[in-house]
Amino acid sequence: MTALKAHHQATPITTALNLTVDSPARVKSLPTGRPNGFEGFIGGSSSMQTLYRTLIQVAHSDAPIFITGESGSGKELCATAIHRHSPVREGPFIAVNCAAIPAELLESQLFGHVRGAFTGAVSAQQGLAVAADGGTLFLDEIAELPLPLQSKLLRFLQTGQVMPVGATRTVEVNCRIVCATHQDPRQLVETHRFREDLFYRLHVIPLKVPPLRERGSDILEIANGLLSRMASHEGKHFTSLSACAEQALLAHDWPGNVRELENTLRRAIILHEGESLTAAMLDLPAHGGSHERLEHAPPGAENQGLWQRPLWMVERDAIETVIAACDGSIPRAAAILEIAPSTIYRKRLSWQAHHPGSSAAH
Repeated sequence: MTALKAHHQATPITTALNLTVDSPARVKSLPTGRPNGFEGFIGGSSSMQTLYRTLIQVAHSDAPIFITGESGSGKELCATAIHRHSPVREGPFIAVNCAAIPAELLESQLFGHVRGAFTGAVSAQQGLAVAADGGTLFLDEIAELPLPLQSKLLRFLQTGQVMPVGATRTVEVNCRIVCATHQDPRQLVETHRFREDLFYRLHVIPLKVPPLRERGSDILEIANGLLSRMASHEGKHFTSLSACAEQALLAHDWPGNVRELENTLRRAIILHEGESLTAAMLDLPAHGGSHERLEHAPPGAENQGLWQRPLWMVERDAIETVIAACDGSIPRAAAILEIAPSTIYRKRLSWQAHHPGSSAAH
């Protein structure tokens, strides 16, 4: 649609329907990258470094981008980063949460309507697609679009034209399309809840945002940043996480991702006092962490290797796993394990001396 030109000047609009608009001035004021982060993301784990590089690569194209990822993982941050690094960065960024708008209002919100198009339409309204002209239209939770509206969206993608409800003439629009869902889009196609032709029209450049549990020590970096900001906001004196709290954060699965982490810390800060936030204050559910499953798992097929290995090997693998999660930082791993860094160095020397075939980086 890059060759198209809108018939109407796009005017940024906002409503109470969970929509956001970034004008050029707003976009320029967004936070820039940092050594261990990028465009609002925090963390320098390998999975996130790969994502950062990919975002920059795909931003320069005008092809549609399909973002998948669990709820709370940062899909809208991806869309915003793409816009900021794209050729249309000076244009508006329109974010629409398709799951938050009643189905009967979606078409009118996306494509607009003319006066008298339906009961209550006392004046014409420009649609969000037209408002995104010259910029980016981000369709979050696109899988929630009703099938009839999916066909109209497909028509828009094919022609670059929108037909406001009740209108007799189309409006041409030139905007970048980015969409996202927390569901498996291919499964939605297989179960006929998402049009196959629309899927292939949108699924030109797929992006997957890694869940928090796969981001290693990013969890602690995010948590410490949130702790500092939230403690200040709530008028509390928390300045650090205890070693046990860090271990609990790393062990938890975080099904709600960064949003769940933020809520967990906010609750703990509000309900407790002190300088160091402890694991008990976090009050994480016992069933929510992989460490809990390991402690109570029977010696079945998946765990047979654990019970058939010598103790030194189990200890080595456990320690090296924590070191890897801390991006190789032995002092941080030692704090989580509640041992001295010298203990880790001594154990590594012992493993190499008594078991020459083993590797400290196993």
